[in-house]
Amino acid sequence: MIRHFSLMVLLVMGTLLGKAQTCDLVFFTDDGTKFTLVIDGDVKNSTPATRVVATGIRNETPVVMVKFEDASIPQIKKPGYFPLGMEYTVMITTNKKGERVLRSSGEAALGTAAKAEPEKPKPAEFTDDTPVKPATTTQGVQQTTSVGGVQQVTTVTVVEEEGDLDMGAGSGSGENVNISMGVNGMGINMNVNVTEGGSTTTTGGSTTRTTTTRTTTTTTTTGGTTTVKPADVGGRPVPVKEPEAYSMPGYTGKIGCPWPMTGPEFAEAKKSIEAKSFEDTKKNMAMQIAGDRCLTVEQVKGIMSTFNFEDTKLEFAKFAYDHTYDISNYYKLSDAFSFESSMEELNEYVRSR
Repeated sequence: MIRHFSLMVLLVMGTLLGKAQTCDLVFFTDDGTKFTLVIDGDVKNSTPATRVVATGIRNETPVVMVKFEDASIPQIKKPGYFPLGMEYTVMITTNKKGERVLRSSGEAALGTAAKAEPEKPKPAEFTDDTPVKPATTTQGVQQTTSVGGVQQVTTVTVVEEEGDLDMGAGSGSGENVNISMGVNGMGINMNVNVTEGGSTTTTGGSTTRTTTTRTTTTTTTTGGTTTVKPADVGGRPVPVKEPEAYSMPGYTGKIGCPWPMTGPEFAEAKKSIEAKSFEDTKKNMAMQIAGDRCLTVEQVKGIMSTFNFEDTKLEFAKFAYDHTYDISNYYKLSDAFSFESSMEELNEYVRSR
């Protein structure tokens, strides 16, 4: 009886330990492109999809391969680093060079993706009506005038809609005047939106509505200060452009890579390196992490501190140069070496690049 009970306890503990030593991976595309996910040679979805969940991953540095349904898109094959015991979400996106890349999107507790409520199927006996959208034709004319330092841009947009239209809205005329004044800068902005004489014509059961919108932007320059308010046609907000790279406060030197690792992400990576017993194992893991990510000089120095031998520190410093954000700060690595000759060799290597 005691023997059977002991076996059951060991079985339960083994099961719990096995679950704790895995991680889940969630991959998705930001533009809806379908793909097949392969982890360490294991295909995770037989049919291409826009989102794939891979559970029970036991290797914290798996080789990830993404094969796109569109054969014209090159496949992605990268080594990853995912500490066990968590669920990681990875976005497949396109960088500024037009290349498909993998971007870490977040972390969560194991099983979060599996617990997500599945999409409810639509009843088979019902069919959604196809929405009818009115045919729209837009024509725009922009005119710029400048008188005595005052620049005025007038944009006239004519919109013609044909189809089943709501006759109670959009007709008539209206005005929207927005005036802002800056006293210190001595600048004056004035933005005027005018909807002129919307007209409706019905011919043979088809209704056509024509709406003319005039947007005027006035820019006044006084005392060396220029204030500009962009024309905003139809009330649409001006899009905010995403920055192309991280901006380090106080740093004005050369940039080697755009987005360095976050503090928590680097702390986990360094902890995993320190957990290794042998110097070569530490070096290989460090190069694997740095090769697929972007580091700061301080992060490079932090990884170098995990090594015991001078040669290993120098070899990693040379390797990490191509994967460092603030490369103009590379001289700060001198404190990480025990011998001046090592820093001189690194400086010579940097000058030759």
